[in-house]
Amino acid sequence: MAVKRARKVAYDVIVIGGGSAGLSAAFSARQAGAKVALIAAGKIGGDCPNYACVPTKSMLAAALLYDEMRHAAKFGIHAKQISLDIPAMMARKDGVVNAMTGHRRIEKILENEGVTLFRGEASFVDDESVKVGTNLLSARSFVIATGSVPRIPTIAGIEDADVWTPREATSIRGLPESIAILGAGPVGCEFATFFSLCGVPVVMFDIANRLLPREDEELGALIQKTLLHRGVTFHGNTRLLGVTKQKHRIRVTYQTGDATRKTMTVQNLLIASGRVPNVASLGLKNTKAKIDAHGNLIFDASLRVKGSSLFLAGDVSMLMPYTHTAHYEGVLAGENAAQLAKGKKVFQKIDLTVVPRVTFVTPELASVGASVDELQKIKASFAIWKFPVGALGRAVIEGERQGLLKVFVEKSSDRILGAHMLGYRAGEVIHELALAMFADVSFTKVQAMIHAYPTMSEAIPGLIPS
Repeated sequence: MAVKRARKVAYDVIVIGGGSAGLSAAFSARQAGAKVALIAAGKIGGDCPNYACVPTKSMLAAALLYDEMRHAAKFGIHAKQISLDIPAMMARKDGVVNAMTGHRRIEKILENEGVTLFRGEASFVDDESVKVGTNLLSARSFVIATGSVPRIPTIAGIEDADVWTPREATSIRGLPESIAILGAGPVGCEFATFFSLCGVPVVMFDIANRLLPREDEELGALIQKTLLHRGVTFHGNTRLLGVTKQKHRIRVTYQTGDATRKTMTVQNLLIASGRVPNVASLGLKNTKAKIDAHGNLIFDASLRVKGSSLFLAGDVSMLMPYTHTAHYEGVLAGENAAQLAKGKKVFQKIDLTVVPRVTFVTPELASVGASVDELQKIKASFAIWKFPVGALGRAVIEGERQGLLKVFVEKSSDRILGAHMLGYRAGEVIHELALAMFADVSFTKVQAMIHAYPTMSEAIPGLIPS
């Protein structure tokens, strides 16, 4: 079929990708007065609400409730015949997702904002135009917000073994008899938490020697202890050498350090070992975009791809793989793309200095700012303040006494350089410390503020030098 050329209906900004970053970019560019088109190949909303963050958290909420009910006797509640109904659990998960992205809710918002939506895969023809379906669309600037895809490692037999990615793991209709997880980062640990709470034997593998290697080592060790107590087996400093499908099971060959190779058999293998930019089908070779040896686009602090009229936003930038940073990057990239379309040459610059993050294990792990390793690397002069959250009245009341709050404070300025918390509602508490960092409020002032009793935030005035 011949390509229908639509250059006469040109746009100021074309956004490629319908996830958090793409939607934010489209709305931001539109608010800046640009004529905007959005090209989306998959379900509007992107991976996070449809296949990743939201489904996972819905499943975890159900598994946590199941675990709490099984141990409700400590509260004087005796529940009998508690059982898991996985189809019902997943139906609820689907309902949660549908409430956020279904019923054409987002499409209607795009229509109301005056953003033209095209469905299909986008491929660049040159620096000024992209092909989508039978249409050829042109623009003065573009925002690439196509996200990322799972990185499938090079392991013998893996392509024929029917392994899971997180998308398959959030689409189950029954529990596996056993599962192995490759990757001990946030995604791997969240799935290990879910399956172990449901009573499934879990084995984890990672080339790192500990769980959550990018998080605070002391808190990561506490999480590792919790998962091991729940029956999770962890093999650190370990490589998978081969994967073989055997009827309805998978045989895994692995090696820890220089030890002898071993094998085990599980029903499913989940790959959670990282992601790569989703750019393979974009036809970037037809543009002036620069790509490094690892396949990543080269861009500057304004998120503009070097030597081009393209901007990046979200996971495709490989800066920080979070939905909240994707939204932030989308707003900035959309604004900058609109300014470029107007002929402007001065753009906003990205600032990811203060980005709180939460890993939804149990108890929660939340962090913001620098780690001990990062501070020691730059030879910063800082003090470590700690508080065991189990001593809080709220923790005792809730029966959630595991955890620790750690804050790193610069000695010369009294500024908070980083904060890390493992504990009940840690994801909520960390934002008070993040705000203090963002607003440049001294640690002394934060501690001096009156905190309501009984709350988990009382850990902050309770902090003492370590």
